[in-house]
Amino acid sequence: MTDLKWSGCLNTRDLTGLPTRYGGTTRAGLIRTDSLHQLDDAGWAAFRDAKAGLVLDLRSDWEMTEPHPLDGDLSYRRIPWIDPVADKLRVAEDEPLMADIYRGSLDRNTGQILQAYRAIAAVPLDVPVVVHCRSGKDRTGLLVALLQELAGVPRDAIADDFAVSEANLGILQRIAAVPGTDEDRELAGRLWRSLPETILAALDHVDERYGGVRAYLAGCGLTPREIHRLGLRLLTGVEVEAVVFDFDGLLMDTETTMVESWKAEWAHHGLELDLADDFWPGHGGDTSTVRYARLAAHVPDFDRDASHARRTAHRDRMHASMDFRPGIRDWLLEARELGLRVGIASSSPRKWVVGHLERVGALDLFDVVTTGDEVDGHKPDPAVYSLALARLDLPGRSALAVEDTPHGVEAAAAAGMRTAGVPNPYVPAETMRAAGVVLDSAEQLSLSETLYAACSAG
Repeated sequence: MTDLKWSGCLNTRDLTGLPTRYGGTTRAGLIRTDSLHQLDDAGWAAFRDAKAGLVLDLRSDWEMTEPHPLDGDLSYRRIPWIDPVADKLRVAEDEPLMADIYRGSLDRNTGQILQAYRAIAAVPLDVPVVVHCRSGKDRTGLLVALLQELAGVPRDAIADDFAVSEANLGILQRIAAVPGTDEDRELAGRLWRSLPETILAALDHVDERYGGVRAYLAGCGLTPREIHRLGLRLLTGVEVEAVVFDFDGLLMDTETTMVESWKAEWAHHGLELDLADDFWPGHGGDTSTVRYARLAAHVPDFDRDASHARRTAHRDRMHASMDFRPGIRDWLLEARELGLRVGIASSSPRKWVVGHLERVGALDLFDVVTTGDEVDGHKPDPAVYSLALARLDLPGRSALAVEDTPHGVEAAAAAGMRTAGVPNPYVPAETMRAAGVVLDSAEQLSLSETLYAACSAG
């Protein structure tokens, strides 16, 4: 957070430099302030230096005692935070504390809140946005706090930023100067102060009643793409255009069916497969020849063709009912909602990958399918990812790779891509530390949040 010297205004700051749980800090370009009509000549010069693409005025009709100084400017929009129709139904006695007013405001003004956030989401991310009401404290404070929550700013940092308004506006001095009784000053204190617990109560209300900020914004009517862009407003380095998935073990748990089929084949010969005995390769590609040779070393007169037919038949029976791993289909659908292109970069042959996708009716969810039989090297060689990027016509930094193994992460990183890891059941999570984020499953975070986490730190 950086205080800005907009002479005439008291409560102006850029929300840059705040920590986020996704890594890194918030970017510059979201500026909160009190009403701009207070600016003097020096203040207007500083304002113009910001080159705002949107100046969002949250004040109501009754507050407009004079035209806004930016009336007629293409950057200026007034979208009152308070719905005048819903506000007529408000019972003031039911909201004695500012926290009560905030909770009620979030509940009854959803139509206006939708319009305000939609206006912000439409602004290019590299163009600053200025938001203000009268004092830049309450309506502006609520709008900003939800954006900070969406971007993963810790709540103590949100509360600290909220409380800055009280000092900037000299609220305690103004309360002390209220004429009348101590009771009058106590009432003013309840309604004027910017206490951390007030904004924290509002955020708790969003959690408890709506299931979190994303669900709240969706309930207001924002699309997943708009919600994602609102988070990007405060985050750096997350503007990817495509997500590229590994296939085996990541999209579908073919690692487990492979292991089970080999276990069954060893058991057919009265043997037990030792998975710890160099069963897992350090690269992608077909390792069947090595594995059959290991079995043959223990079986006299080993018939490889019969063994292969028996093992793959058992595997194919397991595949008949297999779908994507938990949360993956939701990610694929969400990618479309976010406007992202979707690809596959697998070391397996095309016939294998496409066959599985056709079996579950999902081939049309992918723009690009790139496979190991189209390149010379297997992961950790980046060749298959480089080919996928070429087909997407994107540089590596514009795409996120999602992998289930360390050598897959290494391959994607070598192609210049951001990375996320969702280890398959046979890969220890600690071996995936090189990924930008490591999840237990795709159900742990939405794809949007995964992008935030995998990309915002670097």
